[in-house]
Amino acid sequence: MFGLIQKLPFLLELFVNGSFILLYSLNQNDKLPNSWSQELIGRALQVGTNLVPIVLFFVVLINYLQTSSFEEYLRKHVFSFVVFIPMVISFGDIQFTFWLSSAHLLSSILTLYDSGGTKKVKKYRTTLFSEISLRPAQLVFLSFSGVILLGTFLLMLPVSSSKGVTTPFIDALFMSTSATCVTGLATLSLADHFSLFGQIIILILIQIGGLSIMTLYASMTILLGRSMDMKNRVIMQDLLDVSSLEELIAMIVDIIKYTFFIELWGGIVLTIAFTFEGYDFGNAFYYGFFHSVSAFCNAGLSLFNTSLENYATRPLIHGTVGALITLGGLGFIVLKELKEVFQHRKSFVRLSLHSRIVLITSFALTAGGTIMIFFGEFLNAFDSYSLWEKIQVSVFQSVTLRTAGFNTVPLTNLNTYTLYGMTLFMFIGASPGSTGGGVKTTSLAILTQSIISTLKGRKSVNLFDRVIPPPIVVRATALTFISILITSFFILLLMKFEKDQPFLTIFFEVLSASGTVGLSLGITPYLTVAGKLGIAILMFIGRIGPLTLVLALGEEKKMIGMYSYPEGRIMIG
Repeated sequence: MFGLIQKLPFLLELFVNGSFILLYSLNQNDKLPNSWSQELIGRALQVGTNLVPIVLFFVVLINYLQTSSFEEYLRKHVFSFVVFIPMVISFGDIQFTFWLSSAHLLSSILTLYDSGGTKKVKKYRTTLFSEISLRPAQLVFLSFSGVILLGTFLLMLPVSSSKGVTTPFIDALFMSTSATCVTGLATLSLADHFSLFGQIIILILIQIGGLSIMTLYASMTILLGRSMDMKNRVIMQDLLDVSSLEELIAMIVDIIKYTFFIELWGGIVLTIAFTFEGYDFGNAFYYGFFHSVSAFCNAGLSLFNTSLENYATRPLIHGTVGALITLGGLGFIVLKELKEVFQHRKSFVRLSLHSRIVLITSFALTAGGTIMIFFGEFLNAFDSYSLWEKIQVSVFQSVTLRTAGFNTVPLTNLNTYTLYGMTLFMFIGASPGSTGGGVKTTSLAILTQSIISTLKGRKSVNLFDRVIPPPIVVRATALTFISILITSFFILLLMKFEKDQPFLTIFFEVLSASGTVGLSLGITPYLTVAGKLGIAILMFIGRIGPLTLVLALGEEKKMIGMYSYPEGRIMIG
């Protein structure tokens, strides 16, 4: 009985608020069949405007009764309290009620992940995943899927469109997937099609996708003073590759601090830069922080239809965006160690093996990409630029191949061999533990050294006087091979559905999606429904990782005490 009472507030809110949101969306659609329908929906909205605050009050009351103290209530349900007060102040305002009820319903759905609470509540609490034994790979798969579907629903609402129309499902799904998987490909213009509400939804999806859902959940849990149960602790330790609860909490706190500081710094600098470009402070502030979050999360989605092409020679803009892309692509573990190096003036050799591999490989890839683009387009797309401007454009375009997706020159103007070379860099992507995708820089370093060791007849793979464990070498090889198979399959698939598009254009689009880069040769808005769905699936696979997908669908549980097979020999080469 107690469990039913506890679930009642959420179920009631889901029914009442969900119905109100749906009615509001229908009311914004100017294609209703007749005036009678409009009048009926209008009356229902008036009733809903008065009913939603009452339901929210009921939710606040039940939540308060289930906590032992007001301080505990504020820690656990402060968002409900924050939403309830302005809803009472604006009582009767339909639009304001819609915005607040949507935000609170989203918050209530997200709290389904939480299984903590007081001892009394824990005894009876059942959550969405409490009765399901999920491995980390499966939880990542389901979490991203859930957020994408929720984002699709929100983007389909007429309020998300600048013209007040319902966005087609396939386009809403594509945009939600692109934002959550921090890719940057777009079938619709952010500036022209989406309203401020829709753009903010996309920005939230970018932030959630960049940090990953479980990391964001754990961060909010710590910020609100809650404690994770043992199951979620084990899952988070596996996802963040830490061995103890202390390391887990320290890592999550660092993620919060680094994300907030870097995006804040980037937003301030870009706000100043856009102010210098002639924008008023309000627009400059919005553009600055939107592009700061999009760049740090390596999303590449821009509020400008031509991305950053108008600022190709504005170092304050493209330089800041490039720095944010680089920081986001290194990974939080590397950022933490770099901070310690600068604070305590440690030498480079004191960094961990992981950080040294990431930094050296990332620098080599950026330098190699810069040289390739600079000389490949020196007398072609860059012919009208000065030498300094050519260097700027080349460096930035090389940095964006780290899965960012911004561009400062029209990609269709580049030579075919330059475009093909860019796809190789996009396939590699960013580093593990970062906001980017791809097969990762560490996989490239391990595979390269594995080839060198094989050619030299060595039995082990060595990097910086350290032996790489064979399981890691096998994992890197498997990840790369699976990625090649998946991208090859989707290339064939799009060649079937997009027969009017050249091969290189399709090849570029698929590699961009699989590496969650977001660069395109302009075919994204013109893809067929099947093509859009295929690219959306590929973006999803690229964000969670091909190996994670395989483990989520086919990982076997470890069997203790099972027999092992004898070694066998087979000829290769």
